[in-house]
Amino acid sequence: MKQIERYILRRMASLTFWSLTAATLLVMTTQVLIRVDVLTTTGQAFGAFMMLAGTLVPSVVSIVAPFALLIGVGQVLSGMNADSELVVIEAAGVRPVTVLKPVLVLSVAVSILVLLVANFVEPWSNRKLYDVLAQAQSDLFSVAVRSGTFMQLEDGLYVQVNEKLPGGVLGGIFLSDTRTKGTEAIYYAKSGVIKSNGDTDILFLMDGELQQRDLSNDQISIVTFTSYALDMAAFVPAGGSSARRPKEQPTSYLLSPPKDDHFFKEVPFLFKEELVQRFASWMYPLAFGLISFTFLGKARSNRHEQFQNGAIVAGLALTARGFGFYSGDEAGTNVVMELLSYAVPAGFIVVFGLLALTGKSLTIPRAWARFNERMLETINSRVVRWRGGSSGGQSA
Repeated sequence: MKQIERYILRRMASLTFWSLTAATLLVMTTQVLIRVDVLTTTGQAFGAFMMLAGTLVPSVVSIVAPFALLIGVGQVLSGMNADSELVVIEAAGVRPVTVLKPVLVLSVAVSILVLLVANFVEPWSNRKLYDVLAQAQSDLFSVAVRSGTFMQLEDGLYVQVNEKLPGGVLGGIFLSDTRTKGTEAIYYAKSGVIKSNGDTDILFLMDGELQQRDLSNDQISIVTFTSYALDMAAFVPAGGSSARRPKEQPTSYLLSPPKDDHFFKEVPFLFKEELVQRFASWMYPLAFGLISFTFLGKARSNRHEQFQNGAIVAGLALTARGFGFYSGDEAGTNVVMELLSYAVPAGFIVVFGLLALTGKSLTIPRAWARFNERMLETINSRVVRWRGGSSGGQSA
C-alpha cells in the first residue's frame, strides 16, 4: 500500500473507531438504563452493572458499525476536499483507485467485524445477558420476602412470598402470570427453593396448585403437584436449551434446530428472522463505504455542492438501513421481504461498486445546487436584516 493510501486509511480508521466508540457508549447507556431498575431493586453489586453493560456491547456494535464507517469515510473525504487535498491528488495524476483502495480495505474490515460479531459474539453475549437478568429476577424473591407484599417482576407477572425459612427455603409462594394473551396462570405452593441448574436458576415449588384460566371461555383447569420446576428467566418449565430464545442460540443451532425446541414449535418464524439479520447486516458497511466514495471521492470546487452530496449520502444510508430493519422483521412471514433483505444491500454494493471501479462519480444536478445556494443566500440575507433591525431597535 502506498504512503498516500496509508495516510487516508489511517485517518478514516481513526475517525471510524472513535465514532463507533462514542455511538456504542451512547446507545449502550440507554439500553442499560432501560434494564437498570431490575438491578437496583435487587441491590446488585457494581459488577452486575458492568456485566450488563458488557453484554450489550456486541448487539450495539452490529447496529452502529455501518454508520460509524459512514461518518469516518464521509468526514475524511469531505475534509480532504475542503483542504484541497483531493484537488492536489487529482492534479498530480493519481488514479481514483488510490483513494478508493483505503475505502474498500476499511469497509471490508468492518463488514468482516460485523459478520463475526453477529454470528459468534452476539449470541454468546445475549446468553450472558439472559443469565444476568435471570439472576437479578431470582433475587427479586428475596426482596419480596423482605417487603411482605406483592412484587411485580414485569408487566403481568407478580410474586408474593410469606416468609423465609431456614436453609434458604421460601414459604407460602404465590405467583400470578397474565403475560400470555388470553390465558391466566396462578401458582401457589406451600414452599419452594431456588437452585442453580447449569447456567440457569430454577425455582422448585413443592406441594402446590397450578390454576390456568382460558379468558375466552372462562374455563379453568387445576393441576395439583408435589414438585414443579420453573425457569426464573423465561418463566417457562425448565428444560435446558428449549428456553433459549433464537437470538441467544449459535448460528449452527438456528440452521438445524431440534424439533422439540420450545420456540421452534411455537414461533418458528423467529428463527428465519434471526438468520436474515445475521447474514444480511454485514453487507451494509461495504455498501455505505462505496456510496460515500461515489458521492464524495472526487474534488468539488463548490463547497455547498459537497455538503449537499453528504446529505444525499446520509439519506441513502438511512433509507437503506431503515428498510433493512423493516424487511428483517418481516422476513419470517414474508418470502419477498426475506429476499429483499439480501437484495437491497447487495444491489447497493453492485451499483455503487461498478461506479467506483469505473471512476464515475455522482453529484447533485447543477440546477439543484444553484437553487439551493440561492435559497441559502436568501435566508442568510433575511437573518442579517432581522438582526440589524433588532440591533437598531434596541439602540433606539
